Amino acid sequence: MSGIVVADDWIGRLPPPLRQEVDSRVTIRSISAGDEFARAGSAARAVFRVRSGFLKQTGLQENGERTLLTIYAAGACFAETAVVAGLPLNHTTIALTDSVVECLASSDFWDLYDTHRDFPDALCLKFAQSIRRQVADREHRASSRLGARIAVLFADLARTTGVAEPDGRHFVTLPITQSDVAQHLGVTRQSVQREMATFKRDGSIVGRSGGWLINLGRLPTTQ
Repeated sequence: MSGIVVADDWIGRLPPPLRQEVDSRVTIRSISAGDEFARAGSAARAVFRVRSGFLKQTGLQENGERTLLTIYAAGACFAETAVVAGLPLNHTTIALTDSVVECLASSDFWDLYDTHRDFPDALCLKFAQSIRRQVADREHRASSRLGARIAVLFADLARTTGVAEPDGRHFVTLPITQSDVAQHLGVTRQSVQREMATFKRDGSIVGRSGGWLINLGRLPTTQ
């Protein structure tokens, strides 16, 4: 199962000399929470890597609302597919928190691709792993009840973005709403609300001012 948070750092796993060359070519962008980083339909002029913070990849629905697709955490690399295919960006990316992003211009990307064998090998592995996660996620969606899918989503948020509380629970402060969860899972907000009421009663997922308090030990998929 893929979860909702992505932090697959194929650039960070490059051999140290090659990684240093990549670092020497990137430019740095700082972006404030809530600001748009990249817009769907714009030219793919760079490959991006999150240095710090969290950004969300969104899709546009027919009614004009944005659907939460993926959350990029530190280390996540994105826009490679658009650069490789020579197509515009397919999704809009917005900062969930104050973030810092490394930008590798497409010209530098192709130069490194052509001159260092480890570069395309690492990228190919990233694509293969991404496809496997997508297939696993589809299988999970087809075979699991909604409650289990929601549990997986919040467990992923807790493990990758949560702050441990003294009692062992994790506090997630990212601005994720029940509507975001419903749109991400492709279900109605009312159905998510019903499942969330069950989680609240058993204390596994509880809404708190500024975020979500998650007890991994009580989530059925994490025991």
